[in-house]
Amino acid sequence: MSNPSSPTLQTSNTYLAQQVLDARAQNPDITIFALLAYTQEITNDLQTIINNPALLTTFATNVANFLANNDLNGFDIDWEQPTSQLSHKQCGQWLNALGKAFGDTYYLAISASSNQSGNVNNLNADAVNANVDVFNLQSYWVSNPSVFIAHGINADLLGFGAYLESGVTALYASQQYAAGIQYQSKQYPYQTMMSWRLDSSNWPFEQSQQLLMRPYLTGQPDVVVFDDGAILNAQTTPTIIQSIVIRSGDVVDAIQCTNASSDGSYVVQLLQHGGDGGNGNNPINLTNGLTAFSYVTGYWYGQNVVVQITINGTSYPATINPNVVDTQNFQVTAPAGRTIIAFSGQTCYVNLAGGGFSWVLSQINGVFG
Repeated sequence: MSNPSSPTLQTSNTYLAQQVLDARAQNPDITIFALLAYTQEITNDLQTIINNPALLTTFATNVANFLANNDLNGFDIDWEQPTSQLSHKQCGQWLNALGKAFGDTYYLAISASSNQSGNVNNLNADAVNANVDVFNLQSYWVSNPSVFIAHGINADLLGFGAYLESGVTALYASQQYAAGIQYQSKQYPYQTMMSWRLDSSNWPFEQSQQLLMRPYLTGQPDVVVFDDGAILNAQTTPTIIQSIVIRSGDVVDAIQCTNASSDGSYVVQLLQHGGDGGNGNNPINLTNGLTAFSYVTGYWYGQNVVVQITINGTSYPATINPNVVDTQNFQVTAPAGRTIIAFSGQTCYVNLAGGGFSWVLSQINGVFG
């Protein structure tokens, strides 16, 4: 805004319209936010607007109109300096005005860091809890997420922000996400996971890592579907399976592959699919990739799951548990001239007879390349 006393927003951005149309064509269920950048000019304008109730109402209404005119779903505030230098009172006035203008039609989000003076203390927790739908934590600048809970932010709002552009893998990010937040001997789960960009110097990596995390966000509570082929298709360098780690105990708990290019210079570590039960085998090294494997399914604690996998003549687990019933045998073989470059399938949540639960592999198939 070049004139904060007349707070209007440009709504005729053709490029933005094209981006939104393309995004919705690819995914009709996508939720798109406009992001408020952090600059000193914007902060100066905001202080002028917030300190004038009439201008603040007009501004909030215009933001809502901007979202409507551009087919957007919400407004995300990048809460770090200099924006976070708004006073506690100004923050509250601003969020309350936006919340009133948005109603139940548009989302209001804050993406916050905690590494700078004012980033926590200047937040108006009451206004955040009353108006904000998602509170994204910038994981790369938030060493201790609990500081926001201690400040009074509702833990149910907190979401994990994955910093993939720095080379963080989806595996590591998903582990941080699953760990949640510890505060005063209590465990608080993250409610959402997001990342901010796909335009760094290594966008193929970021894109592939986002695809890797997708099953953790879209799977049903008791089932998570996976397809590592989608990850490999997003890579610019073809790879084959270099090694496989299988966790097994009574049944097959999990499987994880590491792929590499033919010369070994490009390595892609895929996610572990399944839980941490059982024991992990030493990596199965595959010099020439994988062309075939077999597996057995059966009912274990009332669920149909994968109870054994055999690769290169070795079975995991070595024998089928005697409590497994109704077993079926399957063989997967790559077509002539092709290899198995990845796995697809699903994992499921199993309640155990003695109490507790476990995540195990329930379906598996090969992805050919």
